[in-house]
Amino acid sequence: MAAALALSGCGKQHKAESVVTDFLDDNLQAGGYSVKFKDLDSTRYVSDSMVTVMRDNADNNKMYKRGIKYAPTGKQYIYLNTEIYVGDDTARHTFYLDQALTQVVAFK
Repeated sequence: MAAALALSGCGKQHKAESVVTDFLDDNLQAGGYSVKFKDLDSTRYVSDSMVTVMRDNADNNKMYKRGIKYAPTGKQYIYLNTEIYVGDDTARHTFYLDQALTQVVAFK
């Protein structure tokens, strides 16, 4: 049973990384980036108003394109911490994903 849980967790990690990579491909201004992922976790401590602030901040982040499309807000999110490398620059972001791990809801 423990092996099944480990495989399930590994699958979720891979799925989340794929969603974030697709998001970066679509929304980063610069190409030629690399990314290092941390472990997945979940939180219930992100309110709708916090999501709105993160989205507004993203609109002002010159690293990203404007007009990003996000998943709808929810009650609980899965989050994934990252380090993104573009040339000599490193940016650390936390991406919040929907429960189904299909879309990014917001990032900071």
